[in-house]
Amino acid sequence: MKRIRFFTLGCKANQYDTQSIRERFLSKGFKDDDNNLSPDYFLINTCTVTSGADQKSRNIIRRCIQSNPKAVVIVTGCLVEKDWDLLANIPGISLVIKKNFFPEGISDFSQHTRAFLKIQDGCDNFCTYCKVALVRGKKRSKDIKQVLEEAKKLVACGFHEIVLTGICLGEYGKDLYPKKDLVDAIDLLLKLEGLTRLRLSSIEAGDVSVKLIKCLASSKKLCRHLHIPIQSGDDGILKRMNRKYTNQKYQNLISRIKHNIPGVSITTDCLVGFPGETEANFDNTVNLVKKILPLKVHIFPYSRRLGTKAANFSGMVDAKTIKSRCAKLEKVSKECQYKFMRDFIGKKVSVLIEGISKSEAGYLEGLTDNYLKVRVPFKLELKNKIAQVKLKCIDGGSFIGE
Repeated sequence: MKRIRFFTLGCKANQYDTQSIRERFLSKGFKDDDNNLSPDYFLINTCTVTSGADQKSRNIIRRCIQSNPKAVVIVTGCLVEKDWDLLANIPGISLVIKKNFFPEGISDFSQHTRAFLKIQDGCDNFCTYCKVALVRGKKRSKDIKQVLEEAKKLVACGFHEIVLTGICLGEYGKDLYPKKDLVDAIDLLLKLEGLTRLRLSSIEAGDVSVKLIKCLASSKKLCRHLHIPIQSGDDGILKRMNRKYTNQKYQNLISRIKHNIPGVSITTDCLVGFPGETEANFDNTVNLVKKILPLKVHIFPYSRRLGTKAANFSGMVDAKTIKSRCAKLEKVSKECQYKFMRDFIGKKVSVLIEGISKSEAGYLEGLTDNYLKVRVPFKLELKNKIAQVKLKCIDGGSFIGE
C-alpha cells in the first residue's frame, strides 16, 4: 500500500482543499501516513499570502525532498498558481497540480474536531496589498444543495461543529441563479438534525448585513463569533488599500453587532506598515482596536507582493519601524483580550472539547461558541463532546475551567 503525507499552509479554505485531495488519494488505495517522515508520496498545499508564507512553503518542500529523496513530491496551492518560477529551482519536485475550485467535496475532516466546509472561493475586491484575488480568481459559490449534502456527511461522521469558510465568504450566492445569500445557506444548515454548532470564518465588514446580525441574535446554533478584518484604522490608508469602509463605519458596525448579540466576540486582522503609513496613521489603528475590544488580533507586517498595486507605491516603511509597531499593537491586543475575557469569569459555558491541551500537560482544551479557549482537567470521555464548564480564572489567552 502506498503511503502519502500531507502538509497544508495558510487559511481554512486551504485546509478544506487538502481534505478534498486527501479523500481522492485514499479512494485510490493510498494510506494517510501523517506521522511518517519517509512516506512514498508527499503533497504540499502551499500559501502565498505573504512573502513569509512563500518561504515557509519552499522550506517544507525542501524538507520533504531531503527526508526521502525517492519519494514523489507533489506541490499544489496558491503559490503555484502564479509563481511557479519560485519553485522551479528546487530539484526533486515531481508534479505540480493546479487546483480545481469545487471537486467532489468532502465527507470527513482528518484529525480535526471541527470540520471546515468551503462554500465559496475567489475574490473580486482587489485590495491593493493582496495577492489572493490574483491566484484564487473571481468569486464563485458552491450550489446550495451540494453545501447541504456535504454538511450532512460531516454530521453523520460525528462532527458537532461545522465552520463555513470561503475566500470572500460574505459574497456567497451572489453569482448563483437564482441568487442566494449567506443567510440562505445558514438557514438551511441550521435545520440540519444532529448539527450542534455552525460557525462563520472571516467575513468582510461590508458583508455583515442586518439580516445576518438578526440571524446571529436569534439562533442558538450559530456561534456568537465574527472575524471581521480591520487592516487599518486610518481612513487615508484604508482608501489606498482599496478597502470599502471607514474607521467610523467599522466602529458603528461593531457597536450594532454587540448591541444585538450579547456575549459576541470579535476577532480581526491588522496590516502594519502599509506603504505611506505614518505614526499618526498607525495610532488610528491602535485606537480603533482599543474601542472595539476584540478577543484576538492577527497582526501581519506588510509584505510587498509583486503583481499588486501597492508593490509600486511609494513610502515603504522600514523593517525596524514595522517590527516596533507590531510589538506595540500586540501589547494593546493582549490588553483588549483580557478586558473582554474578564467579564466571563465565574460564568457557566458550553465547551466543545477538541483534544489534549498544547500548553499544559494533564488538561484538555476546547472552544465556547463565542471563541473563548478553555482548558479543563483531563478526562478521556470528554474528547469531542460538548461539556458544561464553569470558568474559574484566566491563564494567558485562555480560561481554566471545571
